[in-house]
Amino acid sequence: MGFYRPPGHKLPTLLRSEQHRRNVAALGCLVTGKPAQACHVNLGKGGALKACDSLCFPLNPELHRQHDQGGIPRAERWKREWEYVDATRAALMQLGKWPAEVELHYQRAVEPLRRLVKGDE
Repeated sequence: MGFYRPPGHKLPTLLRSEQHRRNVAALGCLVTGKPAQACHVNLGKGGALKACDSLCFPLNPELHRQHDQGGIPRAERWKREWEYVDATRAALMQLGKWPAEVELHYQRAVEPLRRLVKGDE
């Protein structure tokens, strides 16, 4: 995959990358195309804990607030998050801004969301 991890160096559980969040926001809102913020999936969040940065997608500030304030039924929110994360990943890969380290974190972090949306396919 091109990402080297020295023996005995454990990969952190959650990706925290300001550069990745900037790359996500630079895509523009997935819904409106307006300037965006990096929005985390709500699955796995709690208190001040954010989900893995590999599961961010760009939404404009108004849609970001709506997403986070829970006005969307859970199943619908999970489906949207799945679609938005997938679209974000594809767009950043096309731009060459989805490094191997992000992919490693993504593969681990996306599994609970995949199970909620897709079941045990």
